[in-house]
Amino acid sequence: MYIPMKCPNCGKRVFDASGIHPVEQPVEISLKCPHCRRIVEVPIAPHMCLPPRKGGTLVQSVNR
Repeated sequence: MYIPMKCPNCGKRVFDASGIHPVEQPVEISLKCPHCRRIVEVPIAPHMCLPPRKGGTLVQSVNR
């Protein structure tokens, strides 16, 4: 399952991660947010995941 990650600037979805692994230093992805148009660094960490959507058919699984 894919986990939607949020932009640290605007809080909207910027990309999907395939999983989150418990590490001391999470991997950071630098990209241009399609919503706010800023270059942001998004850590692949549980606190950057978007909450599940109501009524959605996708199931999110966070690997811990």
